[in-house]
Amino acid sequence: MITLLRTATWACVTILAVLSLLPGKDMLRSGLPGHIEHFIAYAGTGMVATAAYGPPNLRTVMLLWAYAGLLEYLQRFSPGRHPAVGDFLSSAFGTLCGTIASIILRRAVRYLTVAN
Repeated sequence: MITLLRTATWACVTILAVLSLLPGKDMLRSGLPGHIEHFIAYAGTGMVATAAYGPPNLRTVMLLWAYAGLLEYLQRFSPGRHPAVGDFLSSAFGTLCGTIASIILRRAVRYLTVAN
């Protein structure tokens, strides 16, 4: 299971890079506001990464925050794209929420397993 989660983590990281750095004319949109898309993408990545790599969770959060910042910066070199602080903040908040959700889910599963 850990191998699957780690593979999924790196797939998420790769997909984030591809979608973040596509030229503006090739961007894929869900129809949701951009900040919500950022939040969901990074919440999912944070959740999977925390499940895959576990503690220390602060390291996972900090690495994903740095990655989000790097991708936002690199958008300045992609035609039709531009970095935005609001997008970074949405990504950072999504990472934090996904990490917390993963921790809560892990504890709930352990609690339910022990209780039964």
